[in-house]
Amino acid sequence: MTGLVLFFGISGVIVASSIAMLFSRDFVRSVLFLLLALCSFAGLYALLDATFLALLQLFLYAGAVTVVLVFVVMLTRPKVADFSHLLQRQTIYAGVAVVALFAPIADALVRLAGTLPAAGTTAASTRVLARALMGEYAAPFEIASLVLLAALVGAIYLAREAE
Repeated sequence: MTGLVLFFGISGVIVASSIAMLFSRDFVRSVLFLLLALCSFAGLYALLDATFLALLQLFLYAGAVTVVLVFVVMLTRPKVADFSHLLQRQTIYAGVAVVALFAPIADALVRLAGTLPAAGTTAASTRVLARALMGEYAAPFEIASLVLLAALVGAIYLAREAE
């Protein structure tokens, strides 16, 4: 019962911070709401006893990616004259599409969740995952770090070019 309450509480924080991120008028606050959502996802992983994934979520996404986004926002200083310019006429159509697609997707997820077996995590499964991530999949992690570095250097270049 406590786990269910925690799950819905954390899920509510994720949904609320995601909506706040989308409708925030300030880009820095949007990044902070994104940080809250990403940290909440780490809480969900911790609830599932996936400690390794929770820490990975905190270090990689909540830590590194958010810092890069803050640097990009602070260095490029995006200027938006009015918040209404960000919202286009397609917003109404997008809202209708979201409402129309929510019910079938939610139904499919509920049916899928009913068929999944309950799986416990062990230290051995975490060890296997860590070895795979640091062995076989080490190159994609390094490539992702280079892409993030290139984005940061590009943001600095664009910020300096404008001055």
